[in-house]
Amino acid sequence: MRHYLYIVIIAAAVFAGCTTTKMGNVIPAENDLYQVISVGKSADAALASALYSADTTCKQRRLRHIVLNHKTEYKGMISSDAGETVEKVLEIILKETGKEVPTVAGDNNYRTTMQFKCE
Repeated sequence: MRHYLYIVIIAAAVFAGCTTTKMGNVIPAENDLYQVISVGKSADAALASALYSADTTCKQRRLRHIVLNHKTEYKGMISSDAGETVEKVLEIILKETGKEVPTVAGDNNYRTTMQFKCE
């Protein structure tokens, strides 16, 4: 019995460290179509959020999602290339000084708009 308790505790600790994907805004449309708008710190994070939202929406109906189209846009305050360069410089400063430096990347720099259906 103790063996199972240890497994449960270890599993809980492992899963507690996992990041959760945010649910995007799902908008129902006509003909059983949906649109989701998701944001993220990176293009991959925004797309992952949109896919998670579509998957969750369809699983609630015991169906699977089919992506019809999607578009990811950069919406940050400075250009994407400049933002990546600044983030790399700040990372170097952190490594060299050990001091935390404010980041320029926002949690909503990228926006993905995706249309999907459940079937």
